[in-house]
Amino acid sequence: MSSRLILSGLRSIEECLRANPDRIAKLLVPAGKLSPRLEELRALAQKKGIRIEANPKADPEEPLLAVMHDYRYADFDELVGDLKATIGEGERPVVLALDGITDAHNLGAILRTAAFMGVAAVVLPKDRSAAITDTVYRIASGGIEYLRVAQVTNLVSALRELKDAGFWSVGFSEHAEQDLAALKPDFPAVLVIGNEEKGMRQLVKENCDHLVRLAGAGGLHSLNASVAAALAMSWATELL
Repeated sequence: MSSRLILSGLRSIEECLRANPDRIAKLLVPAGKLSPRLEELRALAQKKGIRIEANPKADPEEPLLAVMHDYRYADFDELVGDLKATIGEGERPVVLALDGITDAHNLGAILRTAAFMGVAAVVLPKDRSAAITDTVYRIASGGIEYLRVAQVTNLVSALRELKDAGFWSVGFSEHAEQDLAALKPDFPAVLVIGNEEKGMRQLVKENCDHLVRLAGAGGLHSLNASVAAALAMSWATELL
């Protein structure tokens, strides 16, 4: 599946130019003299062989635009095969499975953090979930360039396939009895984060090997989905 994107964030455009320039069909630059920052990006696009066109109606707030080729999600079966091979080599990859994250800003923030944390892949349901759009790309600030993102028809089936490949799934719920701190991240983990309001669906919960909660020291017992995902990833990668 694919979706058309037009990037406007300078950081997103720069990361795409450096990491995946083939994704960009053409760069639209303001007419006239460019600022040093825009000139640097124009020169980089030219070096990468990307078509450059003047945009006389450029928005001062978003002066540079990158018209993308269709964004293509990673093939899930191929992804699982690669992850299984990684586990066979003694590695402990981390996968993020998002069960119904519908807010584009949340998804973009999660993907940015996932790229920072070195998460191996992100799995999204095709239905009842935000997809990768211009907004998600902008909020991710280039993080999408360093992630493999797959869309699946059935998240429960995807969790089962990942389990067969050697993963253990950890679902996050404020109603879980087990505290995350009591679980040692010594296994290849699929971190399952639920919908912003409703959390994980029941069948998804039932297919998690562990259900855990993030226990805070304050009086509030819930977190924004992107923040919860960030804490989950920091635990699984032992980065922080």
